[in-house]
Amino acid sequence: MTMRAWDRRVNPHAKGGLRAAAKAASAAWESARHLLARAGGLRGRRPLAAASAARPTSLVKLAPTRGFSLRYVAVALSAGLLALEGVSSFGLALPISGLGALRMALDVAVGLALALLAAARIPAPRALARPYARLRPLALAGALLLLLFTGLSLLNTANLILFTPPARYYVTDVVGFTEQGARLTLAGQNPYTSTDGFVEALRRFPNITPSPLRGGAFGAGDDYPSHSAVVAMERRYLADPASAPGAFDPRTFTSYPALSFLLYAPLIWLGLPDILLLNLLVFVALAIWLVARAPRSERLWTALGLSAALPLLLFSLIADTEVIALAFILIAWRYRESRWISAIALGLGCAFRQYCWFFVPFFLLDALLADAPLLAAANAWRERARALWGSLRAGAGRETVIRALIMLGAFLLPNLPYLIASPGAWWTSVWLPVSEPLYPLGVGIVALAKGHMLPYAPVALYTALEVVALLACLWAQARWRWALREAVPLLALIPLYFAWRSLPNYFAIVPLLALFAIGALRRSSVAEKLAL
Repeated sequence: MTMRAWDRRVNPHAKGGLRAAAKAASAAWESARHLLARAGGLRGRRPLAAASAARPTSLVKLAPTRGFSLRYVAVALSAGLLALEGVSSFGLALPISGLGALRMALDVAVGLALALLAAARIPAPRALARPYARLRPLALAGALLLLLFTGLSLLNTANLILFTPPARYYVTDVVGFTEQGARLTLAGQNPYTSTDGFVEALRRFPNITPSPLRGGAFGAGDDYPSHSAVVAMERRYLADPASAPGAFDPRTFTSYPALSFLLYAPLIWLGLPDILLLNLLVFVALAIWLVARAPRSERLWTALGLSAALPLLLFSLIADTEVIALAFILIAWRYRESRWISAIALGLGCAFRQYCWFFVPFFLLDALLADAPLLAAANAWRERARALWGSLRAGAGRETVIRALIMLGAFLLPNLPYLIASPGAWWTSVWLPVSEPLYPLGVGIVALAKGHMLPYAPVALYTALEVVALLACLWAQARWRWALREAVPLLALIPLYFAWRSLPNYFAIVPLLALFAIGALRRSSVAEKLAL
């Protein structure tokens, strides 16, 4: 779009002198931007005003303010669906066999789609305006009800963490093994080479159950064994490991990078009774941050939108550690204009859990496309290639490589002592989540096989679907960059829907990522209106 056309679109009644002045100001700004970029001041990133002027307006219009309330409704619906099917996957709500499996897979897909639509820079359909005006009281009542459940879940979680001994309520091996790994570290032992850590954790926390392995003592078949069967096999193993051959793998005691237990070691060193206090504090800090960074006119909606935290409270806060991964991801995304803060935050996230590895290609692609704002508007592949080449010539390729190296350095920093002391044990442990013969489990497409609607496919097929989904999401990020700019972290989780194991906690952060994106959209829309 030419400057004259843009000027007429902003103000069709403007005089020629104003258009000439705007053109001169734009030319001056472009000259200054290039000078600053060469000096390293902008590091290849466009400020908001410059990005707004260069955006492909023919593709996406600025989302109107009245559509944001619908966005919060979409996030609340997403949270409700993900929470419902997550609870159902544990056999506590709706059936998950036969048509129940189809319902589960569809509900999770719809939940992901709603979150993605809420985070995308697209206006709400006009056709929804009148129905929503009538249904708004019902939507508010539903959101308030969901918020009530979220508040009760938070109170229950806080009560467990603050007043209940960990041995009574730790129910997952992730949490139990993490605390035991931190204790071994403080005792001067290497958790990656420990021969007793696995058994010691099972004895210290009697309610946790290790991950069963296909074959061996559990026999053939892909159906996940019942909880009672796993508990009985665990007791046999603790009495005599030889009596349960192939049932469990003691190496899964440390199947994550080193920061997964090093981050919790200071809490044990300080004498605190529960390492999950860190999870609770991080969650509260994230909730306050989400509300505080929203414009004042949107803070009530954002506070109400915190009902989206229900899946995180149900499936992660006391059962896993995705809330810590969420903090690293949001910091890296919020400060992506800063080379060092963003890269270090994501690198530390990768040093904490492999879960964060899925976000790396999306963050690097965002850096690569920093100077290619018109890439999404290109209609032909040659135009897109030309726009990408222009971005590379502007230094985006060098910037991307630098960020990748910083991420690698931040990843290696906490892992390096163990990588040097026991390279084989460390390497094997980090890749155990994909190399072990674990049972298929989850709420994605694998639910269709788990519910016996479809036969189990080979693991390689699920992996291939996951890779295809990853490539498709990266292509979508490049093709519709402006529309999906704030939704990029959500794209990173879509491939997990097709994985052999797509546990509910993998998607627990989806609604909060969408809520964070809505805040960014609202702030950017206000800034763009002021700039215009």
